[in-house]
Amino acid sequence: MVTKLNGNNYKKKRKSESYHIRDKIEEIIKEENIDRSKFHEVSKYSYERILRKFYYTFFEYDKNVRYTEPQKIELSYAWLNFRKDLEMSETIQVCYDDIDIDVIKSLVPDYSDEKVCFVIVAEGWVYEGEISEILKIFPCEIGIMTDYYIISKKLDWVVVNCEDGECVCRMELKKGTSR
Repeated sequence: MVTKLNGNNYKKKRKSESYHIRDKIEEIIKEENIDRSKFHEVSKYSYERILRKFYYTFFEYDKNVRYTEPQKIELSYAWLNFRKDLEMSETIQVCYDDIDIDVIKSLVPDYSDEKVCFVIVAEGWVYEGEISEILKIFPCEIGIMTDYYIISKKLDWVVVNCEDGECVCRMELKKGTSR
């Protein structure tokens, strides 16, 4: 027996946790009148490339196994598997009811409002934008998100938000470290 999805079932299915996050971010973009040239979801054609570069740059994975299929990249709790050779900043505890944006700014090397970075949420959505616009969206969303990562476009550092641990930190490639 084949079950057809009617309009109501489709809407329920689409409102999975992953899509809920994406929809919420879209709501905030509209509510805050954020210029999409300064913050936007990246092209679906770029997702895989950006996710893989991020994953293989910062996380432990089995380098000695040859895979016939590309590994599925799982970002939930990925912060538990950062490479051991990365430099880690001090971990900063945050109170999500009253987050201090300056805490996140302090973790961004050479901070400027116009600095363009990627943002990846644990549910897999990838965004690109100026730090000033990123910080308009993500502190608002902390209550519903699991984890997110603000990443330099050069992939040499990442600011990590760990929702479970209520903390943020920066992980950075050591000078001279290859990816």
